[in-house]
Amino acid sequence: MNKTIKLPLFLLMAVVLALTFAFNASATTDHNLVKEVIVNDVKVVDNYTLTDEHFVVETGDTLFITVKLKSATDVDDVSIEAEIRGLETGTLRQETGLFDMKANKTYAKFLTIKIPEDIDLKRKLTRDLTLRITASNDEEDRQDIDFTVDRERHNLFVLDVQAPSEVDAGNTLLVETAVRNRGYEYEEDVFVKASIPELGISKQKYLGDFVPYKYINRDYDDDTDKAVAYLRLEIPEDAKTGDYTLKVTAYTHDGVAKTEKTSNIRVNGIQLPQTSIVADATTKSVAREQGVVYKITVTNLGETQTYTAELTGVDFGTSSVNPAILTLTHGANGEFNVFVSPAKTATLGSHAFNVVVKANGETVKTLNLNTEVTGQTTDKLRQNLIVIAIILVVILIILAIIIAVVTGRRPEQEEKLY
Repeated sequence: MNKTIKLPLFLLMAVVLALTFAFNASATTDHNLVKEVIVNDVKVVDNYTLTDEHFVVETGDTLFITVKLKSATDVDDVSIEAEIRGLETGTLRQETGLFDMKANKTYAKFLTIKIPEDIDLKRKLTRDLTLRITASNDEEDRQDIDFTVDRERHNLFVLDVQAPSEVDAGNTLLVETAVRNRGYEYEEDVFVKASIPELGISKQKYLGDFVPYKYINRDYDDDTDKAVAYLRLEIPEDAKTGDYTLKVTAYTHDGVAKTEKTSNIRVNGIQLPQTSIVADATTKSVAREQGVVYKITVTNLGETQTYTAELTGVDFGTSSVNPAILTLTHGANGEFNVFVSPAKTATLGSHAFNVVVKANGETVKTLNLNTEVTGQTTDKLRQNLIVIAIILVVILIILAIIIAVVTGRRPEQEEKLY
């Protein structure tokens, strides 16, 4: 009798365990997607559960995050987000695109987050933060992972660089920079250097020794972990106009600690090659279907150059340039003849166009010229002038005849009266 009772109880327990397992599996697949998380080779989530592992990084490090997902059912429109909140500089965040998951398949997604070098550790040597991993579709599966950020052993940091955004060639560029020791080791013989590599100029200054934060307010003055320096860069007189990179570097004499910061500087230099370009007139008048010539005189004041002239904006007729190329030695000059002919359909009035003169392919000057289009052609004007001239000649002849007749009669009349 006891045997007959034990068998149903065993079966009942088996059914209960199966249902419990099925319920737990269903709950896992309905709400849990993040099966495993690995950060910089440290497994912080395993089998949907946080581990006891606690990882530590330094300022400036990058978190390489691997997120593995698995579900017992198909899941659509899944995305993974990694974020670090609570920073004064704002939330650090990276997110994947949407993807679909098939049942019982493992998916691996990779994300990276860089810890800023200038992260605020609240004047401490270390700081605890939280990395949040969120898998989202209709619902969210979230894992909050605690980790620690330490100061770097050697971390000279260029806090700021102040300099004008542009400077003229031949002038001085004043660069103000602030440097601080954000590491936890003593830095001896710190230098700061400002340079513009493209121009081959640089200046450096000795700043002294920087103590780490852990000694501040103990044996040293409050300001001995930072310094401000002023450096003057002499811009060469022959510097060409353009954008250049200003580089500020802070480093120790032994090279153990080094950091740099860059910014853009506009240099207003001389236009090379040196050339004088003059047009014989900026505005000329011409009738439709007739032509007019502008003479562009080019004088080379520098080394031997090859010049070309290009026309733009002559949409009211035809144009040409002769010669196509001028090669001039130092002190020599030459002429471009720019021919412009308005079309029959050109509108009356002023038409602007440009002549772009280039030396060795680089634009040295752009001339803004105008053509005044008149309605009457030159031939008709000439014909009208001829007709007017003939009429004037006829009038003069008639006047001459009249005068001759009048003067011829006066003596005869005077004689009769006498």
